[in-house]
Amino acid sequence: MKKTYFLIFLLFPIHLFATNENHLAGARSHAMGNSSVALLDNWAGFHNQAILAKLDQISFGAYYENRFEIKELSTKAFHFNYPTKLGTFSMTYKQFGFNLYKESKIGIAYSRALGKHFWAGLQFDQIRKELNQSYGSQSKYTFEAGILAEIFPDIHLGFHIFNPSQTNFTTLDYEDEIPCIARLGLSWKLSDQTIITSEVEKDLDHDIRTKFGIEYGISEMISLRAGVSNHPNSISMGMGFSYKLVKSNISFSRHPVLGYSPSADINISF
Repeated sequence: MKKTYFLIFLLFPIHLFATNENHLAGARSHAMGNSSVALLDNWAGFHNQAILAKLDQISFGAYYENRFEIKELSTKAFHFNYPTKLGTFSMTYKQFGFNLYKESKIGIAYSRALGKHFWAGLQFDQIRKELNQSYGSQSKYTFEAGILAEIFPDIHLGFHIFNPSQTNFTTLDYEDEIPCIARLGLSWKLSDQTIITSEVEKDLDHDIRTKFGIEYGISEMISLRAGVSNHPNSISMGMGFSYKLVKSNISFSRHPVLGYSPSADINISF
């Protein structure tokens, strides 16, 4: 059955399997339905670069997602964040696919505070696709940007846009689009243990997606998370573990037809 799904992916790249997708990374956000455009997290370089300015520690991490438990649809990602007095510098790398079809993205970001309650970030991306001998490989350059505002105590509003220049790959036969995606959302820290998030996402070529997530810390070391999203309808759950310099997260999401997508990450901050 998995081979059938994989053939569908290769022959009919519908939205669910959209190629050139801006793959998000981080098992914490994955567990919260990727409702993360206003969520303070070390993986903000994949969600909203403005959040990077709120990080106060050097951090690096690695992430792996096995979409629908098919190794050919796996995503690997890494981040390195370096806060300074001038702002936060960040580098991210993501790779999706396998040896016959591979996408990768390298991002270099800068973020800083623009006041006591307002932050902004900008990231330049190199996106590379390697398909086969007839298609070859191409690299394109684009950018993404985000803002974050504390509109009330413990309530943040975030906005992020990816590929506003609408840069696309080109072939002899068709236009291979890189999506332009805008996201707007809130995070609300209800208590020291509880955060809820919500978000709307609009790809110019597809319906609006809505996402919701919640995180509850049952102790200083362990957190539980859950999330939902639509288009496609999906539920997600996960856990976070923290011990001294090390934080690790595990999560999974479930598609009603295609099944489970597990993911995990590990982060070190100092």
